[in-house]
Amino acid sequence: MILIKTLKPVYLLVACLMLLISCSKNKPTIISRQFLPMSGSQVVPAKTVSAVGNFDIDYNQSTRTLSYSVLWSSLSGPITGFHIHGSSGRGVNAPVLQGFIGYPITQSGIYKGSVLIDGVVFKEEDLFAGKYYINIHTMANPGGEIRGQIEFQ
Repeated sequence: MILIKTLKPVYLLVACLMLLISCSKNKPTIISRQFLPMSGSQVVPAKTVSAVGNFDIDYNQSTRTLSYSVLWSSLSGPITGFHIHGSSGRGVNAPVLQGFIGYPITQSGIYKGSVLIDGVVFKEEDLFAGKYYINIHTMANPGGEIRGQIEFQ
């Protein structure tokens, strides 16, 4: 009887520790970057333009969702295309993986959205390797007026 009474606090402590460990595993891991730059110099071939932009990204590893908020200004004209391209690093062009819809075609604006990092089209290892980029196209610059690499480093 004495042994059982002395072991109860130990069992209670172990149970509490196991509960804390299991709860910490269920918390989503969100990785964020703010003010990633977009410019004509990142387009391939590079463009000399007055347009600029930046974007914020959040990646939720639990849901495998990449959320983005893109801000741009001073484009040469209305937007004719707006996408995520991949998979390639800086200085290399890649095909469109996700075309955006419902964005303002204005010369300055903001657009928010998200994409599932599904392991097929979008791969987490490519995301963390910086192999995706956002590109805004205009009539004057059909290959892209400003571009920004999605990077977490």
